Amino acid sequence: MFSRLFARIAAAEPAPPWSIIAALLTVLAAFITVIIGSTLSSILTGQAQHTLLLGWCIAAALTIALIELTRRRTEERLALRIAPSANPLQDTFWYLLIGVGLAITLDLVGRGITRSVAPDLELTPLYTYTRLYGEPVAFFSWLLAFLLMALLQPIAEGLVFQGMLLPALRHQLGGWLGYLLTAAAVGLFHMLVYPPAFPESTSGLWYGFVAPFIAALLYGAVRLYTGSTRAAIFTHVAFGLFAVLKLLTLVGGSSAAGL
Repeated sequence: MFSRLFARIAAAEPAPPWSIIAALLTVLAAFITVIIGSTLSSILTGQAQHTLLLGWCIAAALTIALIELTRRRTEERLALRIAPSANPLQDTFWYLLIGVGLAITLDLVGRGITRSVAPDLELTPLYTYTRLYGEPVAFFSWLLAFLLMALLQPIAEGLVFQGMLLPALRHQLGGWLGYLLTAAAVGLFHMLVYPPAFPESTSGLWYGFVAPFIAALLYGAVRLYTGSTRAAIFTHVAFGLFAVLKLLTLVGGSSAAGL
């Protein structure tokens, strides 16, 4: 299996029907939507428990809408590799199962390296809020957490990075370099959008850059091994579901009160 994967990573990538500049501009647009979403959320909700999550949900939704509106040609839809497989239910089950296993493994490695147990950075605001104010996580906050981690973020980042940036970089720079740089771009994107409280610490570096980088390597590997961005998205969905369940265990009884 690994020899087949490595061969597919090293293989030449055909030119996608968009330029590398267009792919990089899409990444930039995804970052700009975060600013727009966060601003709108702050205007609508002030400094509520769910303000950041709502802003990130808006940003991901805007990113998805942008790609849907700008990549409508048949050849672009095909190049995004988002069409369902011949056995979508069976394949989705396996993608989710494999994703959960990879997420658990990465979490265990992170605990060993950082000597700490922490939620994913996207969910840290909820965790911090419960610790600072002693309030339970509200139902609406849980709903936003689920929408962000298990739906909107996997689709948005999957389309931007595994769908558009990965084939563009691999075609221009070669298989392995394009693969690694795409994962690095995901790590940098996460560090800018979801900055850790203490970036200079081992924990901050791990959760801020290293863990997203490794996760992106896994999503990219799934995309290249299966030839499907949809498969990479479902693997990402599994990571998101695990992150929400981990937060539920960390907040403990306070979450039950919020539900």
